[in-house]
Parts: sequence; structure tokens; C-alpha cells
Amino acid sequence: MNTKILIVLALVMAVIAGWFFYKQDSVTPTVNIAPSEVDYEATEIKAVQTNDEGETEYELNADSLTHNPTTNQDEMSGITMDWAPGTEQRYQISAGTAAINQQTGELKLTGGFVLTSKGTAEGATPIKVTGQTLFGNTKKRAVYSKEPVKVEQGDNRFEAASMKADLEAGDYEFGQVAVTFMPAARQDAKLF
Repeated sequence: MNTKILIVLALVMAVIAGWFFYKQDSVTPTVNIAPSEVDYEATEIKAVQTNDEGETEYELNADSLTHNPTTNQDEMSGITMDWAPGTEQRYQISAGTAAINQQTGELKLTGGFVLTSKGTAEGATPIKVTGQTLFGNTKKRAVYSKEPVKVEQGDNRFEAASMKADLEAGDYEFGQVAVTFMPAARQDAKLF
């Protein structure tokens, strides 16, 4: 009788094991690892670029950086850049993402940008430009946007359909400017 119980118990165990084996999902397919388009990656980036005279041209902070060898671009997210393209002008640029080609100096900021001047000239009122996409060239010290931008300088505010700026000279050019003029409240006063 002990042998019969052991045989039945072995059959029950075999049936249960077969059922578990049957109910298991199919084996996951093998992972196909393709060559990466990324040369290197880094996080919490702090970089300094100098000009030919050894003076700091810009300081860059980014949350992350990847280098794409196909396009030879550094692609970054969460950037803040302090840029001094000339002796009289300083700027701070922040954006959601950026792509910079170190060889050509081409720059593309996307995901919203803020460009703020910090002129060193006495009495200069800072100008702040915000928009979605900004293109530029760090070697030519120029930026432009073909998309709408908002501009603030002191109490003055306006919107423009496009913008070009020579950051070294501090010259801005805006296309199709829209201004809302709010005159002072009228105050009636006696003349005599």
C-alpha cells in the first residue's frame, strides 16, 4: 500500500509540474543589441569654453550630455549657459534641450529658451527674450529665431514674429513687432 500511495503521489506531482510548465509564458525573445548612436554620455555637466586669448567665452551647465558621432553634436538637456561674446556684453541662456557642434559652433536650443542680457555698460537695462526655438553660432556670436518671441526690457514688453541678434555688439533685430500700448490714466485738471 505504501508503494501505491507513493506512485499516486508521484503522478500527482508530475501532473502539477506539467501544468506549471504549460502555464509558463513563452521564453522572452533574445535581446538584439544594435550599435549605439551615442559615443559617450555624462550627467551634471559643467564646462568652460575659452577663446583664442584664453579668456572665458562661455560657461555651460547641463543635466545630461550625449555625443552623437554621426552628427558630431553634443546633445544636452536642462542647460544654462553664461556667455560673454564680447567685452561689453554678457548673456545668460537657458533651455530645455540643446545641440551644439563644437567644430562649427552651430547651436540649436529647443523646448523653450530664455535669453537674458547682462550688459556691463553702466545704466544698461537688461533685455529678456523668450521663445520655443533658438538657433545660433558660438563662433559668429549670433543667434536667431524664426518663431515668435516675447521681449521684455524694463517696463516695456512686446512680441515679434522673428528675431536676429549680434550678441557681441548687442544689436537686436525683430520682425513683425506687435506692441500693446497702455497710456496713463486720463486725469482731468482745471486749466485756470
